[in-house]
Amino acid sequence: MFRSLYASELLKNGDFETGDTTGWKYWETFPWDGDGAPVESPAHVDIAFPGTVGIPTPPATSGSFSLTQQVGANGTARGGLYQEVKVMINTPYILTGNMAFYGDDIGDVALIGILDGSWNPVLAFTTVNKNYIGGNTVSSWVEISLMIIPTKDIITVFTETRQDWAHGNVAGWYDSFSLMLVPEPTKLLISKNPKNNLVHKER
Repeated sequence: MFRSLYASELLKNGDFETGDTTGWKYWETFPWDGDGAPVESPAHVDIAFPGTVGIPTPPATSGSFSLTQQVGANGTARGGLYQEVKVMINTPYILTGNMAFYGDDIGDVALIGILDGSWNPVLAFTTVNKNYIGGNTVSSWVEISLMIIPTKDIITVFTETRQDWAHGNVAGWYDSFSLMLVPEPTKLLISKNPKNNLVHKER
């Protein structure tokens, strides 16, 4: 049985055009301090539509809305959103989308990643399936692409924004995310009769 050439979208509200977090769940490690306990200035990662920290140009890569995760206080924070998706084991999937970032300290980070399994914030540190932007920098929109071949029948797409030190502000901007099954390779079979030239799936 062949996989479809035209795979269907697996993420709910990956473009955030609902203007809210429909389809996603909020997570947070609180209180948080990148340097460890005791936590002196705990803050929260706020979800905003639209954001107010480090607004990129344009503020969304498509449509009217993008997700902003921001810390607008001089405190330490770590959190984001996640979405668990049912998948087929040993079958490749690809996550694409766009990220932008505002940071004013070396401990500022924004990332998008995929866990091979159910949600576990501890594993967000160790997964190799992630793209991140961090530090004292401002980044306009960049395209990301991540592929995973699951060993379990659930994978978790997650975002994270983190401020490890109680200084300044940080914001991660996210938009146009899509998770799809990678179609099987195709080949073009050339016939002497042009009417018979069709795209066939590789066997």
